[in-house]
Amino acid sequence: MALGEITTTDLNGWQYRAIGVLDSLVKAAIKAERYPLDWTITSNGALRGEVPKFGRLSENDRRSVFDEWCRVVGAGAPRESNQLSGGTRTTAVFKHPTNRGELRGSLVLDIDPPLDDEA
Repeated sequence: MALGEITTTDLNGWQYRAIGVLDSLVKAAIKAERYPLDWTITSNGALRGEVPKFGRLSENDRRSVFDEWCRVVGAGAPRESNQLSGGTRTTAVFKHPTNRGELRGSLVLDIDPPLDDEA
């Protein structure tokens, strides 16, 4: 099936390429004992890594995890945006060369607003 000039074979191939890149990133993270991200592979073969919100990491620890992954993947300068909930989202994009073209990805850190003490 073709969607314009892009075929479903193209889309599946891009996802398969992303699986290979993710595999190498996770293997390197295990070896370096790096904190894992929640990874998603999009339908167009992009990677999205998100610092987990829930768990035992403090906000400062989560920021450190984000910064470390940005360094590891060679991400560009992070951009911060305000969310409707009052929190912030920090995003950094990266590119990873492969023998089948360049893979694009992003890293995300969401920080929720402080809880209202009066609630």
